[in-house]
Amino acid sequence: MSRNSNRGGYDDGYQSFRKPDIMDKIGDSFSSAFSRRSRENDKADEALSEFSKGGRDDFFVDESVRKGVRKQSNPQKKKPSKKRKEHKPKKPVSPLMRRIRNIITACVIVGVMLIVCVVLSLTVLFKTQNYEVTGNTKYSQDEIISTCGIKTNENIFLANKKSAEKKIVNSYPYIEEARVSFFIPDTITIDITEAVPAYIVKVTESQFILASSKGRILEIVESTEKYDIPLFLGPEVTNLTVGGYVEFSDEKILDIIDDIVTVFVDNGYSGITEIDATNPAQLSFTYDGRIKVKLGLPENISYKVRTAMTIITEKLDLNGSETTEGELDVSNCYETKKSYFREQSLIDAQTETVNPDENKPEEHPDEDYDGYDDITGEWIEAEEETEAPTLSQEDWYL
Repeated sequence: MSRNSNRGGYDDGYQSFRKPDIMDKIGDSFSSAFSRRSRENDKADEALSEFSKGGRDDFFVDESVRKGVRKQSNPQKKKPSKKRKEHKPKKPVSPLMRRIRNIITACVIVGVMLIVCVVLSLTVLFKTQNYEVTGNTKYSQDEIISTCGIKTNENIFLANKKSAEKKIVNSYPYIEEARVSFFIPDTITIDITEAVPAYIVKVTESQFILASSKGRILEIVESTEKYDIPLFLGPEVTNLTVGGYVEFSDEKILDIIDDIVTVFVDNGYSGITEIDATNPAQLSFTYDGRIKVKLGLPENISYKVRTAMTIITEKLDLNGSETTEGELDVSNCYETKKSYFREQSLIDAQTETVNPDENKPEEHPDEDYDGYDDITGEWIEAEEETEAPTLSQEDWYL
């Protein structure tokens, strides 16, 4: 009974569902839904067509699609993942490149070491602790060390050595030259070249200048007896400052006397007692107080002096008698290769110069008279012509 009752309920529902009005409503709802959906799709298609017409078809891009396009368009630029990256083996270094690298490395290391050493040497090391003075016999070492101006603990590299040399030379007349240097690790060395008296300049009858070979005034003396050096006679002296240099009213005399004295010093000639430059065109010097050598003009002085000294030592004093007196003329020996000697006492020659006619005998008209020449009246009895000594061609032009 229940089963039939239930059956009857289902039938009633089914029948109610099959009624036309209900089915019409359901169909209308579905049709309206489909029509609304169709209209929405049409609007979307219209919008897409408008974007396509205006060139804006890229308003929407699918990332997955774009990545795929990139992969297809540029397959060679594909970068492998880090996990799959393969390391290419490095090329072996050539021996030349290896050597260059080693040299560069060594240079850098050496450069750094040098910089460190320089900094240490200029700041910490090499401080002046000791002094050494050589070549000095006239002044005390303490005076020279104090004068140089280089203090203890001063760096031996940074010390002003040129200034120290000038201070020493300017402070002591008998120091011709001073050379200041250093000796590692802590010593300053001062090498002194002492000035040696080379000639005496006559200022007055009781005042003389003692000068070195470079013309430096060593001191002013009143007598020349204890000095075995030449006496220089020349123009007026204009400087008498000890420690300075000889100056004359005629500046050219300095060069002339320097040339003459240099020849004497370089060749070791001694025994020169006087140098006469009173008249620069008639230069002369006296050897051993008994032979006067006429040089003439201040040209080729070295050759003339050497020629004169060779004649004196090899011809006039050949026997070692050292008694020959007279006048040796080498003023033209450079051009003619001849020189002339007149044996005569220098005292008599000076007397003849002062009073040329006082001791001159009366001229003899006879052409065979041996005392004087009949035409010029020149004294020729003691005149002796002597050719200049043979010298090499190299010596002629020294």
